[in-house]
Amino acid sequence: MMTDDEYTYEIIDNERDARLCAQLIAEEFTNRHPITVFDRITTRSFFDQYTWPLLANVLDERLSFLARHRPSGEIIGAVVAGDLYLFHTKYPYDVSHPPKVIPASDLYDELDDIFIRRDFDQEVKPNMVLQIPIVAVRSEHTGNGVASRLHAIMCDRARDTKGFQYAFVRATNPIVRHIYVNKMGGKELTIIDPTTWRWKKKADRLLYPYNDYRDEFIANILIKLISEQDM
Repeated sequence: MMTDDEYTYEIIDNERDARLCAQLIAEEFTNRHPITVFDRITTRSFFDQYTWPLLANVLDERLSFLARHRPSGEIIGAVVAGDLYLFHTKYPYDVSHPPKVIPASDLYDELDDIFIRRDFDQEVKPNMVLQIPIVAVRSEHTGNGVASRLHAIMCDRARDTKGFQYAFVRATNPIVRHIYVNKMGGKELTIIDPTTWRWKKKADRLLYPYNDYRDEFIANILIKLISEQDM
């Protein structure tokens, strides 16, 4: 556990905290995240369909972190992470699979596949690429450096305890892009405009589900966790 004057940062290592973190992320995303708001997804649906299955799947890896407000003890932020190799060994991308309830989930899976096949330009191996699919901080605590601290602690642990060399993230808003590119030295790779993205798993009127979306592009970003001489 790491601490500062106002927050503590802890590994998410039990189901109770994991569920609270998944609920926090679902609430923040369905209220504030542009593409999730556009989809009009309820908090309960987002929890059931995305955040809880995602966090439960990587819980045993002990690479996800939460931020707790010290005076109140409330969990106010969380970042979810896991081994990209493990996740995509268990859940390989297949365009023939049925579409997911949330279109963005298929968009994100496609971006992951593009990263593995093209962006990364080398074979993905165990404990090599840390995948960071989602992060959220309670709105009243944003601007205090919580998200940046969560990422720094998480990446340090992944590198120092398991030897991860890279981190991979999909940046879906300017704040996330700023953290990964400007603060962590990440490199933008594939960039997708959601308005032109074709939902390849659907063959009806929702073929372009984000045709009317008016917000940021989504970018694959790669961050090196170790220096060139250590690779």
